[in-house]
Amino acid sequence: MEVHSNYEILKAGYPKKSDKNQAPSNKEFGAILDETIAETSQTDTGTRKTAMVEGMSGIQFDSPPSFDEDPIIDRTEKLLDSLDNYREMLQNPEVSLEDIKPLVSEMEIEKEGLTSALNSLPDGDGLKDILNEAMITSSLEAAKFNRGDYSI
Repeated sequence: MEVHSNYEILKAGYPKKSDKNQAPSNKEFGAILDETIAETSQTDTGTRKTAMVEGMSGIQFDSPPSFDEDPIIDRTEKLLDSLDNYREMLQNPEVSLEDIKPLVSEMEIEKEGLTSALNSLPDGDGLKDILNEAMITSSLEAAKFNRGDYSI
């Protein structure tokens, strides 16, 4: 295996030495400024045409992107309905814990799917507060159920 020096690569990354270390001249600032402006104006005498940018398909510049709250609302309602069904099943003495377990799994899946939706909602949105409370409640109830708090 041959090992080559990285000197050439490193050398290309650093700018060339400039004449900044040269001795200061006895010219006044105004004279130096006038010379610099004269050199700059000589190098850029022609007018340039701006390159035309062709339209880009698939990108919309007219309005900022917005998200659709309807699916988030529907999914939040579904989570709330699951929590309500869970509450009813816990109250019913004829329903076994084995019957409730699929509902708890469904609540956990719905909650995980809504995590990104919660982060996409703007602060101060009422739906965000409701969704946050529903997700906290479903997490706590799933933890209690899986821990065995409701076993007899």
